[in-house]
Amino acid sequence: MLQKINTNFFPKSLLQDAKELLGSELNNLPTKHQTGYICIFWNHSGIIKHNQHNQDTDSFKMPRKEVESYFTDQKDFRAVNDNGYYLGLKKTRHGVSNKVSLSRKEIEGFTLYPPTNWIIKTIEAYSGGTTGKGCTSGYKLTPKVINLLDAWINKSEEEIKKHSGFINNKGESIIDVTNKLKGGIVRNKSNVNKDININVMVNVDIEILTKHKEQLAIILNYLEGSNVEVVSKNSKEWNEVKSMLVSKEEEAIRATKDKAGVKVKHTIDKPLITLINKGFNSDSIKQRITEINRLLLTSRELGNNNIPVIYEEVSTGRYTAKGSVIQGYHKSVRYASLKGCYEYDLEAAHQNILLQLLERKGVDFPELKTIKEYTENKQEIRVRLSEELNTDINTVKRILQSLTYGAQLSTSNKCSLYETCDDMLLLHRVVNNSWLKSYKSMFNKAHKHIVGSADKITNAVGIEKETKSKSKAMAHILQGYERLILDTLIEHSNRDEIALLLHDCVIFYNKQSCDKLSAIVKEKTGFNLEFSEEKY
Repeated sequence: MLQKINTNFFPKSLLQDAKELLGSELNNLPTKHQTGYICIFWNHSGIIKHNQHNQDTDSFKMPRKEVESYFTDQKDFRAVNDNGYYLGLKKTRHGVSNKVSLSRKEIEGFTLYPPTNWIIKTIEAYSGGTTGKGCTSGYKLTPKVINLLDAWINKSEEEIKKHSGFINNKGESIIDVTNKLKGGIVRNKSNVNKDININVMVNVDIEILTKHKEQLAIILNYLEGSNVEVVSKNSKEWNEVKSMLVSKEEEAIRATKDKAGVKVKHTIDKPLITLINKGFNSDSIKQRITEINRLLLTSRELGNNNIPVIYEEVSTGRYTAKGSVIQGYHKSVRYASLKGCYEYDLEAAHQNILLQLLERKGVDFPELKTIKEYTENKQEIRVRLSEELNTDINTVKRILQSLTYGAQLSTSNKCSLYETCDDMLLLHRVVNNSWLKSYKSMFNKAHKHIVGSADKITNAVGIEKETKSKSKAMAHILQGYERLILDTLIEHSNRDEIALLLHDCVIFYNKQSCDKLSAIVKEKTGFNLEFSEEKY
């Protein structure tokens, strides 16, 4: 049943505008192909980190699985878009129906049509490893489609009101579909009860998003005016931009003072703090603006401040927001979207889970002192490694995450640490760091006790996987427990209180008790875990 539910939603008003502008070229196509194109136009109307091709920053990637979710068969898409196709009335055992059918080959009674060429392939997929042109093809929209999108984007809420809302290729609304799913989570891999779910609609702060977009525009104007792509933190240019942003924010704060003279606390918004804590990168700024535009357009289409977020299970069971909506957006955009919400994050989640799994088995070995040290003094260890490796805290976190999932301590450009470090000198420091060597050794030994010699493993949410790769096997186990904990919190929370799911944390609209969340997890799963709290 779930496999037949289509969660590829698109704006009805965009379909209406496309029908008017593209005319018979679109309208003659079967409905499936019409809506497939609209899905591409909507999902790739802007480039963000979720869809950006690794070999061309101006192209979007579109894997075969995605194409076939729109058109059923990738060859059909190629025929319609690139090669030419035949249309005619579908034949049935009762005669000829009134439904249009598409064929890639000549059929008697069918008419040949030229390709639409609305999507241009820029990068040919390369399947030979991580080098080359990329493992998926890259694409761009043609100027004709871009003009269509620009005109649609600039319409007011009133102009699209007659044809608004989000539907799939069957004409079902998001609410219709999520009522069948019992919420915003689509489960077709795990054995978790589908009643354990959350609301599909997330209430976002449109005012703060608009304000953050203005802040981003200031940075982008500066970069383009100075003809530079990147401004490093603490540089003269960075200080100039920071000064402009902070001054504008402080002026806005003073302007909000109560008429009666009540003082307003001078605090800078978290989105801006996050933004100015790093250097400025033109591509990153443009992507943030695109993310915000997408949220604002969604809000316009629905006529309210609710943004639909649908989660799908990846191979380990992790919940991943379809299209990366809010969940996978840049932090500053997420903070702006959910201003005033509270994030509750599991402290050293995978390290604590692994340690407690080993304790349950009565396993102990000398290298365990490394992970015990990390779980007890996470921040101190990160700072120390940052100093030893001469890199920032975020890079340290990514290195530790890579090693946790089985990355090899190797300088080879084929290993995942190579991409994580993005600097050969840093990579050499990482490979030769004694604490990281011990940390990696601990995971190798832990694998023997947690995974062993099993050909297949089933994780905590019932998803089975072959164990050819040690790193993938360990990730499958740890992320399965992480999912179990997330499901426990969902099940024992008021779904109206939950705003968003991240991989190892839950964002609530209102303040929660960390102790209570820990107690729920302890009682239901047996894991003794702590939560950190962050207000957006």
